[in-house]
Formats: sequence, C-alpha cells, structure tokens
Amino acid sequence: MEIYVHSAGREDPEIVEVAEATVVREIVSGSESGDAAEFVWIEETEEPVDLALTLEQAGIRHRDHVHRGRCRRVDVKVRFNAETKAHDFSPAARVERVLKWATGKNGFDLTPAEAAKHTLAVPGADHPLDPRVHVGSLVTAPSCEVTLDLLPKARFEG
Repeated sequence: MEIYVHSAGREDPEIVEVAEATVVREIVSGSESGDAAEFVWIEETEEPVDLALTLEQAGIRHRDHVHRGRCRRVDVKVRFNAETKAHDFSPAARVERVLKWATGKNGFDLTPAEAAKHTLAVPGADHPLDPRVHVGSLVTAPSCEVTLDLLPKARFEG
C-alpha cells in the first residue's frame, strides 16, 4: 500500500510503499530529513500513534496521510495588520485548519467574506501555502514553532 508521509522541512509529502503489516516505528526510522523523528500522527489527529502497532492496527490505510516528527505540538504564530495571535496545533494539522482559526472568532475575527479573500504564507515566501500542508512540515530544528502571515490572496495572483 502507499501512504503519504509529511515531515519537517518539506511542504510536499513523500509517497512511501509499505505493507499493512509494517510497524509504525519503521515510518519514523525511515525519515530522510535531518530532523530526528520520534512520533507519527494520522492527518488531523491530536495524539501520536503507538509506534508498536502495525499500520493496519493503527488505522492507517492505503493513501492515508501521516506526519512524522519530533514536536508533540507546534506553536503557530499568525501575523496580520501588525498584530500577532498564537495557538498550538498538532503537527498533523493542515494549514486550512490554521487558516480557519486565524480568520475566526479566536483569531482575527474576519467576516466570512473577508476570510475568503485571505491565505497563509511563510514570511517572505513568493507563494501561499497549500491548504493541505501540515503545520509540522513548516518547523525547523530545534524549534517547534512557526510564524505565518495572513495575507490577501490578491497579493499572489498574477
């Protein structure tokens, strides 16, 4: 079966072919990034998977997305109009969830119409973040935090 493995320092996941009987721990040891992975999460979950389980036992299926990394939580800071808001997320949380928080009541409280006109980007980047990127993919060792800018989508449109 194939699974999409997200790792720190890479916006795009790698596709890994594994057997259902593979132990989750092998996903951690297969890390190609210089970041020593210690945990594995299924996409959009809050708690890491038990590394002693097989992929099948852990509920990881063909074409599922998982995140491997060393941070239990990621402290996400979002900047907008000279203000900064912070919230911690699971490393397996997608950028679309961070955007929803940042534009919502606990973030910058934008109207739905205004929220639809905004996106998140790494400061200084020439492209917005894909909504499917895991926030844990944006951290760099030894930090477990990331700063993002909430920007108008029009800024990136040509």
